[in-house]
Amino acid sequence: MKKLLLLISSFILIIALTGCSYDNKKAETKVLKMGLVPTSNSEKLIEDVQPIANKLSEKLGVKVEAFTASNYIGVIEGLNSGSVDFGLIPPFSSLLATSQGNAKNILTAKGRDGQPGYKAVILVRKNANINSIEDLKNKKVAFVDPSSTSGYIYPGAMIVNKGLSLEKDIVTQFTGGHDKSLQLLLNGDVDAIGSYENLLNKYAKDFPTAKDELKVLATSDLIPGITITVSNSLDADMQKKLKNALLELQNDKETMELMTKLYSITGFEEVNQDVYKKVEETAKSMNVELDKVK
Repeated sequence: MKKLLLLISSFILIIALTGCSYDNKKAETKVLKMGLVPTSNSEKLIEDVQPIANKLSEKLGVKVEAFTASNYIGVIEGLNSGSVDFGLIPPFSSLLATSQGNAKNILTAKGRDGQPGYKAVILVRKNANINSIEDLKNKKVAFVDPSSTSGYIYPGAMIVNKGLSLEKDIVTQFTGGHDKSLQLLLNGDVDAIGSYENLLNKYAKDFPTAKDELKVLATSDLIPGITITVSNSLDADMQKKLKNALLELQNDKETMELMTKLYSITGFEEVNQDVYKKVEETAKSMNVELDKVK
């Protein structure tokens, strides 16, 4: 009987040790998913941000992988489900992610001028004889995505605030990317687009004639910068490590140059929740309800 008990005890110990080994191995191979909203070619974006992911991997001690969905909602849903651990997303997208309590904002990015934000613009062709927002009536306007802050919410609000209806007074379409909107405008397929203020600089190589052919019709108020939003499925300790790692990256010249090139990010600062209320108010001016955006 003693031999039997000893055998059983040994078997249980082996199972326990094997389980611990498996758990430790699993912990060692933990991968953090970094969500990115689509701005251009998704595969190219993943390749471009790989050095940033590598730097974060070094600082966090776990592998960081970049992920981008076909649209903004895909990243937001990933944060809410926990399949995406953190994201670099526009402020309206962050509001959608945090409104259900499954995610939270930990940092706001600073723009090229050092301010914690950027501006949206409405662009038109210089030869189109469109000189005011009111001139957009009965025209075709391209937006990026219903959840894009600069690619829809703010330029759309500028149009609505001038008394035009997005449904009745203009013809709208969503392109899925800022670069795609720019291409349509240059081709003459649409009369105006909603985007962000640095668009023409970012795509100067891809569209070298854009600065000569296009002009800014209207500019928005300051929008909070790209927001670092974490899933609440990510444990608190790792959230803190991630925040500290991003703040430390501000001292890494090479990494920050890449962030500036890709996202016009020059640094990070603590989140001021009050400024996000302005984003929510802007969305409400367009009758956008956070809990109903899909």
